Amino acid sequence: MEGQAGAHYDIDHADQSSVLLTGGASRRMGFDKASFLIESEPLAVRLARMLREAGWEPTILGRSPLDGYRFHPDDEVERGPLAALRTFCPTSHLVFVLSCDVPLFDGAVARALKSRLGDKEAAIPSINGRLQPLCGVYRLGAWERLSIVDSPRIMDWVEALDVEMVTEAELLRLGVQPDWCRGVNTPSELKTLLESAKWEVE
Repeated sequence: MEGQAGAHYDIDHADQSSVLLTGGASRRMGFDKASFLIESEPLAVRLARMLREAGWEPTILGRSPLDGYRFHPDDEVERGPLAALRTFCPTSHLVFVLSCDVPLFDGAVARALKSRLGDKEAAIPSINGRLQPLCGVYRLGAWERLSIVDSPRIMDWVEALDVEMVTEAELLRLGVQPDWCRGVNTPSELKTLLESAKWEVE
């Protein structure tokens, strides 16, 4: 199968894509992150636009489609992101996985992680010593492991992969602010992150 671990490819934009997870239950956040407005733009729309502009054409994996984008329904909302990803079958050699937990995402993140991938199965940022698996580049072969990971935890999948962990220092060297990769789960985390970026929110 193409994209197996250890294989190396000269990959251009035609052979990379992304999946944007928008269907999370958002229990800790208390509201739908995908529809949260930042500078008058729903967060899901903003993230999809940035992925497209960076050359990683997104498929929306969630409860509702976005106009102008491919859509794959998430019927596993209550079971978490790993269950949702199991239902998605990418075809490009590289897939950037992003969730609406990462409000400050910038396309430079995907370019930087791709540059660090090498022969690994995935390149994932490590922020404050914690991996951010829902903001990472994965080879197509990584999806093979989904069928053998008997767990609802996304970290159990990641731990089964050969991963390049990209530290904050390395991100900065590549011109990426660590906050662009940082996931948030609570209103206070979101407020702190957006205030630090001095963004207009609604």
